[in-house]
Amino acid sequence: MISIANASPLITSINEAFWAHEECDDLRIEITLENSSSVKPEGFSLTASRLGTAITATIGVQVDHAYRYALNALATWIKSGQTAISSNEAPDFAIRGVVEGFYGKPWSHEQRLRALKHCGDYNMNTYFLAPKDIPWQRFNWRSPFDAAFLATTEELIQQGHKNAMELAVCVSPGLSVKYSDDADIDAVVNRYRQLFDLGARHFGLLWDDIAWELQHEEDIARYVSTAAAHADFTNRVWAKLVALDPHVVLTLCPMHYSGRGNEPYLQELGQQLHARVNIMWTGRSIISEYLDISDAVIFERTTLRPALYWDNFPVNDGGLQKNLYIGPVRGREVGLQKYSSGLVSNPMLQFEMSQIPLFTIGHYLWNTAAYDPDQSWENALVYLIPNEVDRIALRKFLRTSMGTAVGGDPAPDLRQVFRKGVTQWRQGNLIEAGDIFIAAGNEIIANHAYLLEKEFSKPLMISEITKWLEKYLIGGEVLVGLGQVLKGCTFNSDKGCITGTPADQSALEALNEQLLEHRKNLFGDQIEGPINELIAELGS
Repeated sequence: MISIANASPLITSINEAFWAHEECDDLRIEITLENSSSVKPEGFSLTASRLGTAITATIGVQVDHAYRYALNALATWIKSGQTAISSNEAPDFAIRGVVEGFYGKPWSHEQRLRALKHCGDYNMNTYFLAPKDIPWQRFNWRSPFDAAFLATTEELIQQGHKNAMELAVCVSPGLSVKYSDDADIDAVVNRYRQLFDLGARHFGLLWDDIAWELQHEEDIARYVSTAAAHADFTNRVWAKLVALDPHVVLTLCPMHYSGRGNEPYLQELGQQLHARVNIMWTGRSIISEYLDISDAVIFERTTLRPALYWDNFPVNDGGLQKNLYIGPVRGREVGLQKYSSGLVSNPMLQFEMSQIPLFTIGHYLWNTAAYDPDQSWENALVYLIPNEVDRIALRKFLRTSMGTAVGGDPAPDLRQVFRKGVTQWRQGNLIEAGDIFIAAGNEIIANHAYLLEKEFSKPLMISEITKWLEKYLIGGEVLVGLGQVLKGCTFNSDKGCITGTPADQSALEALNEQLLEHRKNLFGDQIEGPINELIAELGS
């Protein structure tokens, strides 16, 4: 039983939605709410105690939606079994969340509803809806949203509010826009007004991935540059938006969205753009291995505002679709929030798998100094896969694709296997080396079979990674084959090297081909690298 005193309608809604997903039927939880000026705007204070099955909690917030983050902390404490808690927390980054901005098949409506709940659990607050390959986003943007779109979007907006998430629907007019045309301004604003009437207060205007040159004679005559056109068009949209509500938020993605942050386009755009409009930036590269304060300072000095990071991790669209980026976020500097207005992550096409890195991103955005990528990743698995046996099995697979565009060992457990196996073969212990690889391969083969059992508790996860599981099985078979070849070779103690027959070389080459002909990426180069080395050694 859950009771709450002094709650606003929004807090009541947040409270009901949250506890509907928590297992607390055997508990009696009494929550008293306080309006606390001593906490930061999105922060909370929490004191609670437990006596048997009775829990008494006092939560202090300044803004209603911060109550959601306090509930996250309260639920975590309840599961810990501790008897008391006293906490005062606030997020580091102001804007924290997701930008569904990838090319390819967008997430479904049902997945977006679940994403908003997940993101609330991750202490995020913003979801940019900006799928590239949907007609309403970039192609027929002049048309008002139809009734079906508005109905599903209203459901998303309401689901967002129940989870302290703001849905920001984006418009991308750059493929065909005439910047000087008031009718195109009105077309964008009309869409925003439709969303505003549904409860939206954050809006996105995206100029990414379009032609650099002005296309229309009227625009060429009016503007000295594309940057000037973007600033003018956005400012005119902004003026009409703030007439609806002075507290609305507008975020712009510029045409030049990566680099050093001091490019002439960004300088001109920043100088002319209204100071309250956010500018997105991906960092030094489109997919940045690191985001650091020194680059953020350059961007802020150039554009006259802190960057709102569009972080292209763990996205795997386009030519990256052969990869799964399921490791924790790394390479984002402690303290970056002091030089940024926020960070939103562009996830993978695979919704279920994206939740693992998104969980870790939420941890980083809430408290950069306390963020531990490896511990956060382990916590993500506990959150997403409650069944311990299934979690252990899936973890073994996941740790064959831990390397990401932002760093990390691709297959840390397999690296240890090769360290042991290669050490043995260098010492001439070929039987022992072979047994190490055969055991590792058989473990993968058995684990692959377990993951495909009908009783596995996370079938949606398995359905997303079917092709990678094929590669996983091949990897196991190749390790067994490698071990068998090693056990058939001999060690030449005089030369200090392994010797074998042409048939051994051919067998190893066939194993490598078997691994490489499958197009999905797993294991990094940790299998084919040593095999190629062994082939060369046998050939010598």
